[in-house]
Amino acid sequence: MGGFCRSCLTFYSAMRRKCSGFPGKKASMHWTVLVLAVIGAWTAGAPAQTPIDVQPVKELKPTGTLATCSYSPTAAEKAFYSRLSNQEKTNDTAFGGNYTMHGKTGAEVAWFGIVRGITPPAQQGGEVTLLVQHHFFDGETDCHIMLVAKSGDGDFLARLKVDPAKIPALALVRIYGKVTGEPARVPEVTVEYIRVWPWMTFTFTDIAGKDHSNPRWQKYSSVKPSEDIYVPYPNQNYYLNVLGDPADFGLNLRPD
Repeated sequence: MGGFCRSCLTFYSAMRRKCSGFPGKKASMHWTVLVLAVIGAWTAGAPAQTPIDVQPVKELKPTGTLATCSYSPTAAEKAFYSRLSNQEKTNDTAFGGNYTMHGKTGAEVAWFGIVRGITPPAQQGGEVTLLVQHHFFDGETDCHIMLVAKSGDGDFLARLKVDPAKIPALALVRIYGKVTGEPARVPEVTVEYIRVWPWMTFTFTDIAGKDHSNPRWQKYSSVKPSEDIYVPYPNQNYYLNVLGDPADFGLNLRPD
């Protein structure tokens, strides 16, 4: 913003001198047109940021009862959600579904997953790349906390323009966008919208289909794949045991 204001002051001085030769209202009109033109050019040159919603972290208080709700998109998310096919609104394998994220090039998808790696842009204004561990989702969640299956269909890459600091390592995300390719069976998605659930806002259900997750991530977990992991009111130790330490992931993820 500071750079923009300094540029405006320089522009203001130059244009005021240029317009001083026009009388009265004519000078004012020329000045207004020129200001609007430069602001429009400045805005057009700025890199567009991918829309993002981050779920607020609230204290979880057990009430003695649990309830199930259908997934509810945010106000900003609804436009992207409405464009999905019914198959892409849920990624079910637990209740007779046979969903796979492979072979989807060209499709609009909305995948859930855990952010394992974050690669910053190579140059200013460039794209951030997320390495995401996919998790299945059947369309239903606990009413008080987001719920996805403990199993998934492998890793995918998501490219977007965003401040990496807004996406914590090992957060749950829902990625809306188009699959642009699948080199080495790792789908790549150009992101149109992202929703983020930090720790304390999501948990995992044991009602899940066959797991096709990358075995790389299991070594960071102290929970065996065969063990139940559903906890309706998770704490920090829950995520550390199930997912690992955030210090090992995100921008700090080392090559396998």
